[in-house]
Amino acid sequence: MLQIVTFRHYRFVYYPGSNRYEQIGQWKDPDWYNEDRSQKEGLSRAKVEGRHLLFGPCLIDVQEKSYLRLFYDEVVNPFYIFQIASVAVWCYEEYYYYACAILVISAVSIIVNLVAAKSTMRKMRKMAMHTCPVTVLRNGDWLQVASECLVPGDIIDLGSSKLSTLPCDAVVLEGDCIVNESMLTGESVPEFKYPLEKRSEFFSKIDMAACTFKPFISRHMVFAGTRLVRVRRTESAYGCMAAETPQENMRATAMVLRTAFCSTKGGLVRSILFPRPTKFQFYRDAFRFVGILAVVAVIGFAVNTVNLHSLGVSASTIAIKALDLITVVVPPALPASMSIGMAFAARRLSKKGIFCISPSRINVASKVAVICFDKTGTLTEEGLDLLGMRVSDRSRCQFLPLCSEVSGLVGSTSKAQNEKITTCADVAGINILEAIASCHSLQLVDNQLVGDPLEIKMFEFSGWKMYENENTRATVVCPPMFASYANGFSQTNVKEEASSCYLADQGGDSSYKERPCAVEIIKSFDFASELRRASVVVQKQSTKQHAEVYVKGAPEVIKDICLPETVPSEYAAILDDYTQKGFRVIAIAGKSINNWSLLSANGMIPQRAEAESALTFMGLLVFENRLKPKTTTTLGELRQAKIRTVMCTGDNPFTAVSVARECRLVQPNVTVFVSHLTAASVETNDAIKEVLESEKSDLSARCSSSLRSFSDIVWRESTGKAVHLDPLDLAPKATDQADKQTVALAKSLADSGKYCLAVTGDAFEICKSSALAFPDTWRHMLMRGTVYARMYPEQKAVLVDQLQELGYIAGFCGDGANDCAALKTADVGISLSEAEASVAAPFTSRVSDISCVADVLKEGRCSIATSFGCFKYMMLYSMIQFTTCCLLYIYNTNLTNGQFLYVDLFIIIPIAVCMNRAKPFKKLVPKRPSASLISKKVLTSLVGNIALIIGFQIAIYFMTEAQSWYKKPVPKKADDPDSTPLEGHLNTSIFLFSTFQYIFTGLIFSIGPPYRQPISQNRLYLATLVILLAFDLWMVLVPVKGFYSLFGLVHVSVGWRFVILGMGVANFALCYCGEQYLFPLVAPRAAKVVRFFRLVWNRYLQREYVGDRTNTSAWRMALSLEM
Repeated sequence: MLQIVTFRHYRFVYYPGSNRYEQIGQWKDPDWYNEDRSQKEGLSRAKVEGRHLLFGPCLIDVQEKSYLRLFYDEVVNPFYIFQIASVAVWCYEEYYYYACAILVISAVSIIVNLVAAKSTMRKMRKMAMHTCPVTVLRNGDWLQVASECLVPGDIIDLGSSKLSTLPCDAVVLEGDCIVNESMLTGESVPEFKYPLEKRSEFFSKIDMAACTFKPFISRHMVFAGTRLVRVRRTESAYGCMAAETPQENMRATAMVLRTAFCSTKGGLVRSILFPRPTKFQFYRDAFRFVGILAVVAVIGFAVNTVNLHSLGVSASTIAIKALDLITVVVPPALPASMSIGMAFAARRLSKKGIFCISPSRINVASKVAVICFDKTGTLTEEGLDLLGMRVSDRSRCQFLPLCSEVSGLVGSTSKAQNEKITTCADVAGINILEAIASCHSLQLVDNQLVGDPLEIKMFEFSGWKMYENENTRATVVCPPMFASYANGFSQTNVKEEASSCYLADQGGDSSYKERPCAVEIIKSFDFASELRRASVVVQKQSTKQHAEVYVKGAPEVIKDICLPETVPSEYAAILDDYTQKGFRVIAIAGKSINNWSLLSANGMIPQRAEAESALTFMGLLVFENRLKPKTTTTLGELRQAKIRTVMCTGDNPFTAVSVARECRLVQPNVTVFVSHLTAASVETNDAIKEVLESEKSDLSARCSSSLRSFSDIVWRESTGKAVHLDPLDLAPKATDQADKQTVALAKSLADSGKYCLAVTGDAFEICKSSALAFPDTWRHMLMRGTVYARMYPEQKAVLVDQLQELGYIAGFCGDGANDCAALKTADVGISLSEAEASVAAPFTSRVSDISCVADVLKEGRCSIATSFGCFKYMMLYSMIQFTTCCLLYIYNTNLTNGQFLYVDLFIIIPIAVCMNRAKPFKKLVPKRPSASLISKKVLTSLVGNIALIIGFQIAIYFMTEAQSWYKKPVPKKADDPDSTPLEGHLNTSIFLFSTFQYIFTGLIFSIGPPYRQPISQNRLYLATLVILLAFDLWMVLVPVKGFYSLFGLVHVSVGWRFVILGMGVANFALCYCGEQYLFPLVAPRAAKVVRFFRLVWNRYLQREYVGDRTNTSAWRMALSLEM
């Protein structure tokens, strides 16, 4: 019997052989590795039924709970259970008004939460669930079925007219397509998907449980939730029946790999439904304080029980009063008041175009200490401007001057012919214009170029045009020849030009002989991040005998695969000059394959490694990468706030360093050391990877590899100064110890610490693999690293994770394309995307610059400061009311229902709500707000204010009893202690005084800067305080019989009213001075005292210094170390 367990939409099946449950999402069919005839017919009915039972329907079905179930889940919340119990106690005490008010507020809150939850679930369900008709191959027949009937292994037709959004993850088998993956990544640039060629290699390397895949995997995969932009069919070998004509069997086929919640989209939906819990200290401490309040309530209950019992109060009354005391100490409105601030902050962010799908991360943003930024599209503009090209002159082995227009390239070629200069255009049929016009992965969709913006700029610079060969489906590019150059991408005009080129090359028109002719892209090798290059194989339409290979990529990579004699001697100097000025440089190389037709006929087409070797260097494309307008100012704001900023990019390290200096991410007086790998380190790096991937590797093997690896990393000064870093302690050292000036510079850098690191991806991998053996060097590299270049997407996520391991609250800001992993790993991930909300990150900003980072941090600091203030206010509110009740319990009396109602409903709720409306301060300050409620500053503030409040209430109590007109509360019936009236002099005095305490504590905890704007800017809150204060003054100084009857007050002397007012002013003055001046000074000293007693207690328990206690100096030394 099949045993399947589902947990959080993960499906597990029981395997008797291993006696364990295995995740179904990791399953791969062994038949997938090798294609056979049976797969051409699709799955059989029996297999479909079995897999449907195992995997379930191909449907991301987010169950929409009914209102009744949502109501049940909401009501069983401990918060509401406590409220219901409190309402029951209040009703028993005939405290109907406030009980009804709380019931109404709770009912409204529940209804709002239910409607919001229902709306969210509907949106989530609508976003997640997708069904459509799909053409699928079953038992040799192409059938149209509902998408939920798909199972892994099904062959589907992507070219079906009814298929626009993919319902599953699949691998492309035939044809190709362009997809829009913005729903998954937040990036709207279309992605190209190509048919699978090497099945065994693909399925041996793919991890079916992974959320993201490396480029050589993802280039063949289409993912659930992505939209098909264009599909190109080809003659299919799947399900081809004899009755069908080739035209009828034109299809783009794909095989289903993952369905439902096993798919990439399903995993993202699951991450939204079950987000990673936020381990934020503030929330943990809040629950601890609630526990402390419960202990206080128990102590108060015990003390008052003894007192009430001595007065002869009945047990039932004592029980009710004890329960009432618990509702006072632990206020039911505490959780709600804590979350209001985040709601206001999220609303303010949404008005700025910043959307948050995880409001709890707003408070986390307050503690961000380091932020990593992607470069291209984040710090700099997305679209690069092509500055020009430096073409190689082989006769002189040097570069020609920069050509900023395509006419300059043509002109230089003509000049080369006159002056016998051998440029790359003269070498074995390769041509620079052909190279920049054809070496790309662009496609034409609806007469519009679609693809990488950099490649679009490169192609537009060439001035060539593109169309699709209707017979071969290949992309053809041709130079502009006629007036149709100005007519856009008209298919007819372009084809006419291509024909003209063809005829010219055949001798039909001699005026075209000196021009390049149309070329057809017959094979593409896409950009691979691990290779850092891309290439194409092209053929001139005039001949099929030869072919050309053009390669573009990182200059340092292209140089290694070119023939040394074709690389100009000043290659490194020119490259360094451009990169240090902040330009992005792409190298171009090529070669001709003379016997292409013979190789093609014999099936001996060169593979990528062979095609991209022994190349002729052709030139450098220079792109200008402009900073976004607000990049420098935002980074300056973060720097002034002492927030560490890091650049994490896939670009050249020198370009990255130059951009970092330009935007002041690296200060002018800071020296940068760039990592370089020696020749041996490349082999070492590969060896380390093999060691780490081997399950049988031991520590000694890792340590030996680590030692060898660190010695192979050379840290050189970026501008060429003769200073380097020690490979182990990363300390500056002079390259030539005899050079006194260099030695002095190295010593100065070591003493001042004004240097940072630019780490390449390869060096980062080596250091990471060596972290176990040399943890200090690894930590030092992470602390000093400011620029991380040539980093893969996975390495960006690892960097963020390792910074978190160091104790940082880390943020990441990227464009959402290849930064998804890092955005999800970061504590605060901010995606720059036009989408309203992206599952790629907790925060999504429509503002396409990094100014949103400062906004999120400001709102986070304001939110956490407001949460702290509101929490402290609610604590003092409970302690004020607790003290009032305890003092009145001495005579078995209490506040009246009208008094309770006025305090709870008309003072506390308005102040708590309006307090959370505080807006963030306009400036980020260096000191970050505390996230710990048990920190010395918070505890000192709470304890100090509570002590003052309790002290003043006790003073009012004794001062009231000392008045000549005072009447002690006594029972109306001598034999019935429960008949003591609530009204009286003591009740009136304490109540009137406590109303001032409720108001001024709200004022004290709403102090604005440095995290919030001044209270004067929160006009609604200020108006609330003024109205409440005016009403209290009126109630104290101008007694009105109607109001006194409503609140259960009695008349007291005029002089005593001014005494109450004076005591309120004195209490406020002392609390304000203590909060502003005294408590911050006392907090560090109090912390030392606490640490001292903790030390004494620990030493007593551990008995580590028993023998040394007579040694005073040793004991003092131990104390100093601890303190």
